Amino acid sequence: MKKLYVPESEAELAVIKSLLDSERVSYFVHNDNFGSMEVGPSIPLYNSKTIMVAEDQYDSAIEVLGSFVTSKRVDKKYQPHYSLKDKIRMIFEALFLGWLMPGRMREKRKKRRWA
Repeated sequence: MKKLYVPESEAELAVIKSLLDSERVSYFVHNDNFGSMEVGPSIPLYNSKTIMVAEDQYDSAIEVLGSFVTSKRVDKKYQPHYSLKDKIRMIFEALFLGWLMPGRMREKRKKRRWA
């Protein structure tokens, strides 16, 4: 399997899936179900969905998506671009993520019970 494209939204993914299905191109969406769970820090490997195609169908898949994806090069390696707002949010999540972790809450409750 070869990496084809990383869609920016669920709507774009749905359109690309329908285009590939209509041309009978075999594909696999990495993180198709798990990638929808955007909890915690935004990690592209876990949160982003990647469309993978068979190597023998890669050229036909690029041809199918060529008309749909005009602003991005399909065969380029995906490099995420983070805005200032995204960077601030990631720093905030990294600093305060401990508040959301249930394991730490359990430790605090145990200390309260035994104190």
